[in-house]
Amino acid sequence: MSVFKAYGATVTITSQHLVIDRNMVAALTAGRQQSIGLGDIVGYHVQEPGRLTNGSIQLSVGALRPALSGNAAAGDPHSMLFTRNQSEQMRALAEYLHRLVTHNRQHRARASEQPRALAPVRQIGSGPSFVGFDVETANRARGSICAIGLTVVENGTATATHSWLCQPPAGLDGFEARNTGVHGITARDVIAQPTFRSRLGDMLSVVGDLPLIAHNASFDIGALREASAAEYQSWRPLAYDCTLRWSRRDLPELPNHKLPTVAGALGVDLRQHHDAAADATAAAEVALRLMQRQGAVSVNDYLAKHRSALGSATVDASTPPRDARPRAARAAAAPAAQARAPRALTGADPSHSLFGHTVVLTGAVGNMGRDELWARIAERGATPAKSVTKTTSVLVVGSWLDADGQPITTGKLAKARGLIEAGQPLAILDAAQFAAVLAGDRQIPLPKLRTAPIDTAMTLANPRRVSAEDRENPRKMVRSKHIDAWVPVIDQLKRDGNLEEALTLLLECVIVAERAENCVGGEPEPEWTLQAGIVYRKQRDHRGEVSVLQRWIRQARRNGLTASPTHPVVVRLTKAEELLGR
Repeated sequence: MSVFKAYGATVTITSQHLVIDRNMVAALTAGRQQSIGLGDIVGYHVQEPGRLTNGSIQLSVGALRPALSGNAAAGDPHSMLFTRNQSEQMRALAEYLHRLVTHNRQHRARASEQPRALAPVRQIGSGPSFVGFDVETANRARGSICAIGLTVVENGTATATHSWLCQPPAGLDGFEARNTGVHGITARDVIAQPTFRSRLGDMLSVVGDLPLIAHNASFDIGALREASAAEYQSWRPLAYDCTLRWSRRDLPELPNHKLPTVAGALGVDLRQHHDAAADATAAAEVALRLMQRQGAVSVNDYLAKHRSALGSATVDASTPPRDARPRAARAAAAPAAQARAPRALTGADPSHSLFGHTVVLTGAVGNMGRDELWARIAERGATPAKSVTKTTSVLVVGSWLDADGQPITTGKLAKARGLIEAGQPLAILDAAQFAAVLAGDRQIPLPKLRTAPIDTAMTLANPRRVSAEDRENPRKMVRSKHIDAWVPVIDQLKRDGNLEEALTLLLECVIVAERAENCVGGEPEPEWTLQAGIVYRKQRDHRGEVSVLQRWIRQARRNGLTASPTHPVVVRLTKAEELLGR
């Protein structure tokens, strides 16, 4: 018999039952006593206690269930609360539950192989086994891990979640406003939490020999390596892969492949983005959905279908996940990335309403493939194009629906709307309208063709991309417009090769961004400086690049901030000085 002390309760484990005895206060909301058969426990969720909040272990009895909120767990008969002072008791109980759930699943698997008359135990299916993984960091240093989330998936079913706060490694433990603004974790939240070194041991114990699956795994694995190196810790090689990589390959039509977008498209409930446990669970569920779409019964089976391979990482070295096919096979399997849109057909009927237009497709348009649609467009004397630019006059929007059947706004559609707001003549047609236009219907209005394209990218400056309350902020004005309104202008100037014009505008934005009143936590917004550095390097003006990067560092120091060696500006400056010295 084992006994564990929880908040307002005692947990006793006998040979056959887990018994929760609550005191009078706790019994008012969750009941006096619960006796649960050990064989009925199929999973559990762990929420570590915070500085001001209790932690909890929530049991899944008979069937798996999602994690509850802290308030709901307090009144749940199958949950146990723990204070910060009871962390060791909580950890010991979680370790016992991990062994118990593993034993129960193995028992059910063995029982399902027996004749039904001899084994009335509920049969469970087989499926992929892995661990969903996510970390949150305190500052720009990847090793500044302050939260770890794990979701254990066994045979295709999530059986446990772990959510841990921790003190980042010494020297990487400063909290920056930008990071806190993303995940909400502050230095006060982790001051009484175990160190990363301690949490690393917990994590490796849970992971065992299962592969880690994260969304943008290069960041999470890189963070784990850097934090471990800072603590002089080492671990055996960890296999890992990345659902960002998987979704880019399997869902190419999505407007972007950020975790909320991919989760929404696959019907995965992402409850609280940038909560480590929530993101780990979402990554695990995304991985399961993508494997199910391919009919894969394991991670290795999924990778084999794509001729791909897991990555492997240690503290000292990392081999990223990779496409294991020969280069020629990869090229043959990706015609979409190499295909060129045809030119408008010479001799096409000039009276056709599409004649002379530039047409872009987004989403799935009818039953025809892209190449066939491009050919139809070219036959009408129009120019099919891949991207929405200042020359686009028609955008055809096909269907790409999320799990609720709602249309997803693609990047092309968002850009087209921005161009229309900026005054560009551009028609947005749905699939039915476009089919009618192809067939010769002249009732659907198309923009009049201009004798010349838009003269300058400056027309793309769009203050509406800035929040209404900040749009007229006098401290952030560049050429009478909010600084952020110039982002699409600079991007277009660079695409057009107008580097000198782009650089002039960038340097004006740098001056505004470096004003003390615009610095968050003393730091000037670095993106303007970094973009200016990129343009200088394209012009092979290494002296100019060094100058603008050093300027940012001097301004940060005047504001009382010393940039870390891993800050993007410092990293770029090191390379720029090397190029200048050659």
